[in-house]
Formats: sequence, C-alpha cells, structure tokens
Amino acid sequence: MLLVAFGPIVPHSLGALFGGLAGPQSPPITNAALLRSAAFEIAILILLALFLRARGWTLQRLGGGPSGEDVPVGIGLAIGCYLGYFVLWNLTLALWPHVTEIARATRLIGGALHWPTMVLVSLVNPVFEEVLLCGYLVTVLRERIGVSAAVNVSAGLRVFCHFYQGALGVLGIVPMALLFAWWYARTSRLWPLILAHALMDLAGFALGR
Repeated sequence: MLLVAFGPIVPHSLGALFGGLAGPQSPPITNAALLRSAAFEIAILILLALFLRARGWTLQRLGGGPSGEDVPVGIGLAIGCYLGYFVLWNLTLALWPHVTEIARATRLIGGALHWPTMVLVSLVNPVFEEVLLCGYLVTVLRERIGVSAAVNVSAGLRVFCHFYQGALGVLGIVPMALLFAWWYARTSRLWPLILAHALMDLAGFALGR
C-alpha cells in the first residue's frame, strides 16, 4: 500500500537526493499538479479504506473520530511546527550560509493558485498523509519494532517524499515529520494532526500565491 501511494514520488525524490537537494528546475506546485495529486490521493484513500476494512481495522485503531479537544491541540501542533522550522532554519543558516542562495533561487509555487484548488488539496492531502504515515505506518511498526523505530521510519519516509522540493522543502518538513510521528505514537490521536496539516497547507498556499 505504501509503495502504491508513494511510488510515483520516488524517482523525483531520488533525483533530488543525488542531485544535492538543489531547488527544483521548475515550480512543482501548480493548479494542474495539485488537482492531479488530489485525484490520485482520493483514489488511494478509497483503496486504503477497503484494504484496512478487509484486514479488520477500525476507526478506533487509526485514532478514533474527531472531537472538540482536537482543535486547540491541532492549532498548537501547527505552531510547534513553525517554531521548529524557525529553530532549524537559523541553525542551518549558521552552519551553512549558502542555504540563503538556494532559498532565493527556489520557487515551489508556479503561477496563481485558485482558492477552490487550495482548499481541496488542504483537505485531501492532510488526510492522505496522516492516515498513511501516522495512522497506518506508526501503528503497524509500533506494534512490531517499538515506538522509537516507528517514529523514525515515519518521519524519514515523510521527509524523503518531500525531497523533490529541494533543501528548502526538506527544512520545512523535518520538524513536522518528527513532531507528528512522535505525537501520534504517544497519543494515537490522528485528527489533531490532520487539522494542523490542513492549516499549514492552506497557509503555505495562500502566502506563496
């Protein structure tokens, strides 16, 4: 299931990895690309739901249903990710001043994004990534190889899948990858992660238009 879900990203991520994580040649985020991604992720989520149901999984095992308590927690997680990014960015800048040149040359968003597209992707992508990388992957690995290994594998896979965005994208995703995997492994609550991810996606699209 993970290979099917993330397989199309692997060539781009490997190319970025062996290319030194320089910025992408052309902006990878466009209206057309976002719509293709949303359609693909919806199809994978349907397949995943059928697969998990056949294997006897329940919503409770994935993290249960949403509740009012998830809202402040989700907002707090989003703020925590931004703080983590701020710390990591300044640490990287101190150790590797050249990163500012890469940041200036990197354009992740190409053209004006449409609000319906941004909202759609900000709803679909968080569910897709959090169900797969935390709800499914962390749960399975936590039961088999322990919490620490599950957190590291989940975070590592999330970061790898964003290599196509170059060094700037990786710096932005590392704090989120670690915090989200750790939080889910500790609480088994999925909805705060989905909310935090949705807020961050929408803010990123809106600010980058």
